[in-house]
Amino acid sequence: MLFTGMSSKVDRTVLEGASHLNNKHGPWWKDRGLRTLNFLIFIPLMSEYVQGYDASLINNVQQLPSWQKEFHNPTGSLLGILSASYWVGNVVGVFFITPLSDRYGRRVAMFFGSLVAIIGTALCTGAVNGEHKRVLSSKQSLTLCAAGMFIAGRLLLGIGGVVVGAIGPVLVAELAYPTTALSNTQYSMGIFLLPESPRWLVSKGREDAALAVLAKYHANGDREDEVVQFEYREIVGTIELEISAKQTKWSSIWSTPGNKWRIFIMIWFGICKQWSGNGVVSYYLHTMLDDVGITTTLDQTLITATSQMFSFACSVGFAFLPARVGRRPLLLWSMALMWLVFTIITILTGVFTHTGSKSASYASVAFIYLYSGVHNLGQVKYA
Repeated sequence: MLFTGMSSKVDRTVLEGASHLNNKHGPWWKDRGLRTLNFLIFIPLMSEYVQGYDASLINNVQQLPSWQKEFHNPTGSLLGILSASYWVGNVVGVFFITPLSDRYGRRVAMFFGSLVAIIGTALCTGAVNGEHKRVLSSKQSLTLCAAGMFIAGRLLLGIGGVVVGAIGPVLVAELAYPTTALSNTQYSMGIFLLPESPRWLVSKGREDAALAVLAKYHANGDREDEVVQFEYREIVGTIELEISAKQTKWSSIWSTPGNKWRIFIMIWFGICKQWSGNGVVSYYLHTMLDDVGITTTLDQTLITATSQMFSFACSVGFAFLPARVGRRPLLLWSMALMWLVFTIITILTGVFTHTGSKSASYASVAFIYLYSGVHNLGQVKYA
């Protein structure tokens, strides 16, 4: 379930007060229903991997001599579209999210996204010149043939990735036990092992099936359980409010100064997130390292791998700060530090270009690591 603001405190108080009436057998690992549910929920946790892994893979393949040879060392606009095509697919995929998830259910929508992503992966993998060398005469034609297939694959990856990435967290939130709900989930064959979202079932008039899912996984089959009944009533009430809200026009979003300001914040923050510089480090680290004299595949791969490990460690460490410090201060500090770190990286790269200084080269790499840390300080909390 999703809880926000004061309602979260009220809901949790109600749940805790009813905990002695709940047919739950101790901690989740001692309860059969919750053990099964949490095991199945792990399947969708992989939904975030689609966005993170597939989106950033373009940087890794740039470090491989075989890939560079296959695409004849792409630069400029060609390299840009090879990277950006994933995000174009994201824009297209957004229009599939609501129709698929609301009409056919969360599981079917996630399966669709996973299948599209798999097809995209196959196209990217098969994007090689290979036997075409016997047919096509020019080097440029060879490059465009492979690049076109790679771009098509990245487009499909973007469509599938955004569908899975958007619906996965929703499905987890709607299935997880309310006092232990965290976020996120997915993938292809395993998705149909999951129960359907009780919220979606209620929205389709299948209240009995929704109650059965809640009872099976949250109270070991007891439909009269207090917590199950509380969750069920809350879902039904929310759906009724949403149905009444559907009569509201889209123009109401910007009909008041307050709503206009909120829309501006959402759009502007999205722009800031994309322009934060993380895309440069994620997709063009190969080029950045080339610019400071680190050109061997081994060195670049080691730096890529260890910087991602450092980024992950920072994300885990900083995850505990918002509750103590607040999101806004962390975001402001993060943006200021990113600006400072990127400025230093630019200066050090320029120094190396003009002087060939090894010290400048090593220092720029150190600040690339540092950038990952300061980015995760604030930006990830709002993603």
